Amino acid sequence: MMDSMKAPKKTGLSSYRVFRRIYPCLWQYRILLLSGFFFLILTNYMEVRLAVLIGSGTDILRTSLGPFYTLQKNLLNVFLLLVVGLGMGMAVTRFWMRRLIIGVSRHVEYNFRNDFFLHLLRMPSSFYDRYRTGDLMSRATSDMDAVRVVLGPAIMYIANTMTILPMTIFQMINISPKLGIICMLPLLSVAPFFYLFKKHIHERFTRTQELMSDISSNIQENLSGIRVIKSSAREEEFGRSFNEVSEEYVEANLALARINCIFMPVLGFIVFLSVLLLLWVGGILITREALTHGELVTFFLLLMASVWPIIAVGWVLSQIERGSASMKRIESVFQESVDAQTPQVSLNPPGATGPIPDIHRMRGHITFRGLTFSYNPESGPVLRDVDIEIQPGQIIGLTGPVGCGKSSFAALLARRYSPPAGTLMIDGRDILEWPIGEYRRQVGMVDQEPFLFSDTIASNIAYGLDPGISLSGEAPRPRSATGQHLRHAAKIAQLHGQIEEFPDGYETILGERGINLSGGQRQRTALARALAGDPRLLILDDALAAVDTQTEEAILQGLREFLGGRTTVLISHRISTVSLAHQIAYLEDGRILETGTHDELLRRKGRYWKLAQQQQLADEIERTA
Repeated sequence: MMDSMKAPKKTGLSSYRVFRRIYPCLWQYRILLLSGFFFLILTNYMEVRLAVLIGSGTDILRTSLGPFYTLQKNLLNVFLLLVVGLGMGMAVTRFWMRRLIIGVSRHVEYNFRNDFFLHLLRMPSSFYDRYRTGDLMSRATSDMDAVRVVLGPAIMYIANTMTILPMTIFQMINISPKLGIICMLPLLSVAPFFYLFKKHIHERFTRTQELMSDISSNIQENLSGIRVIKSSAREEEFGRSFNEVSEEYVEANLALARINCIFMPVLGFIVFLSVLLLLWVGGILITREALTHGELVTFFLLLMASVWPIIAVGWVLSQIERGSASMKRIESVFQESVDAQTPQVSLNPPGATGPIPDIHRMRGHITFRGLTFSYNPESGPVLRDVDIEIQPGQIIGLTGPVGCGKSSFAALLARRYSPPAGTLMIDGRDILEWPIGEYRRQVGMVDQEPFLFSDTIASNIAYGLDPGISLSGEAPRPRSATGQHLRHAAKIAQLHGQIEEFPDGYETILGERGINLSGGQRQRTALARALAGDPRLLILDDALAAVDTQTEEAILQGLREFLGGRTTVLISHRISTVSLAHQIAYLEDGRILETGTHDELLRRKGRYWKLAQQQQLADEIERTA
């Protein structure tokens, strides 16, 4: 399977078109956005009026000693009250502007992250063979946050710039067209200046995000295997490996910072030139009495009101490049094909998804017809020309040497991977034609290396239950019966007695991946989980490998009663386990070489017989040792 690992495909969308997936999310909150834009326009309008008022107040102060002193003093007081009123109004409108627009970005981020997670839930198992867990975590966190910055602050600053500039330019031209044009000329160079850096920002930020994925994967993998690392005394080696990745990440961020170190100071210099031109040309116009001191103050305030939006354009365009780089990484996951038959998943609370559906009851008649399967065409098939028929309610044993294809056989039956069309039939129906949710609800599978959640033992076993779904002709299991059902499943798995000895019994919290249980207890917990689901098809993939022989016999004895009428695939390297099956298939190099009952295969003295002899000899040596 590792041969199937390959680099995730990249999207070919442009930096701006890649955001089109988010447009429907923004449209959903259009009323809030429009309200935010209304407050934004109102804020900018008041800021322009405030600049004009302050300029007018400056001229009043210069003429306050004239014969109309009292009238001008009263007028000044009115102006001061208007300035205070406009300042307070700007504070209120700016608050609501930021709250509404940036608030929308948080709502969109919430919905978009949920869509991303739901998409991951619908991906086939082959997808996770190609993408690392840490990489997906990075896309769902830091990349998603970079996209959110574009949707919130970036949109707000773009709208702010598009609103304030026409207002300030109009007011400047109205006061002095010549001075307005001269002051704005340096600011016009911001756009072409940014264009020179656009490609470098995009490439360097993409590199930092890729390295962040590497760091996340490295941490996730090392923490998952920390016990192996410590038991092997390899802490120093893995520490050096992590340090190398971290150094690459730091270097990539420094490369991005070097761009910003050039970008922001140059923007500041452009602003300085505009202010310098204002003071120089404005001073000349005042000496010629073509401009009043108040108008110069107004000009200065208007220019300052325009400076930040123009500088923000550079910051916004930088964030857009960062966001587009992150969005392309997220989009590459969305462009991966989901399993077409995987049911739509909802994050709505229980009870909000509509009526409970009935599902077609599986009989468990399984037919393999010349099935050849490979995870990756380049690595060759892992199963070759598999032909076998399993009758409903039959127990089939599957054995063979390591790497012969037993687990692949089980994975196809569990519908984790899709076989070629027409090669695997369930009840006479191609497995690909079964609604995958309907099919999987009736299949219980216990893996060789079971996964347990960091939850209570009861909750882990209850993952096999689905009280909201009923098989045709069967009522859903009452919730009050759930506890009794879990205990019954645990008893069959020979786990109930050990659970009762724990201080909290079934409410005992398990560590990560069930680390506070032994290997055999983890396998038996996974077995109880599969049994609790009342499956029509039960697949045990070497599920008792970590269980001692005596416990295995007790479990198999309990399974004999439980398996009545259920089709069971019993995969094991132990002859003692598969000998209980109605039919046994011996696999080697992906092919079924022998089939028959235990006694029939022993009488043939073929490969199965040789395997039995080897195990019998090994058991005798172990007993005499």
